[in-house]
Amino acid sequence: MSAKTKIIVLHAKELVFAGILAAVGLFLILLTVLLLFPGKKGKETAGLTPDQTPEYLPGIYKAELYLGGRTVEVETILESNRIASIRLTNLDETITTAYPLLEPTMESVCRQVCEAQSLDHVSVESGARYTTLALLSAIENCLEKGRNALSTVSPH
Repeated sequence: MSAKTKIIVLHAKELVFAGILAAVGLFLILLTVLLLFPGKKGKETAGLTPDQTPEYLPGIYKAELYLGGRTVEVETILESNRIASIRLTNLDETITTAYPLLEPTMESVCRQVCEAQSLDHVSVESGARYTTLALLSAIENCLEKGRNALSTVSPH
């Protein structure tokens, strides 16, 4: 029984080239798997699941609210399926002085609407009933503008 010893000589260039080639191969396999199977993270970044259809055309919509001969704008930022934020613009000191409940009521309404994503169950404070109703009317106007803009862009 004769044992023949084999000696293998590897050059440094060959080892580096093989390592780079293996890393690129693993990267391509990983990239392919992530593109074919995005999982939950891919659906969250898209903003919609396959069974959801957009409700609004994303954008900033404004409605005017007339208070004592002056105009205040209610600005609503809509995403495709959610109300992102609501705020008052063109609000000057004379309006805040004449209507002291306007800003706190708007903060309360904004918080409730953004959490519930609906105007249906907004609680109305007893001292600010008419202010709340006026704000909800202006917000509803903005939501209608978002829905109408969507229907003109892509009819269902």
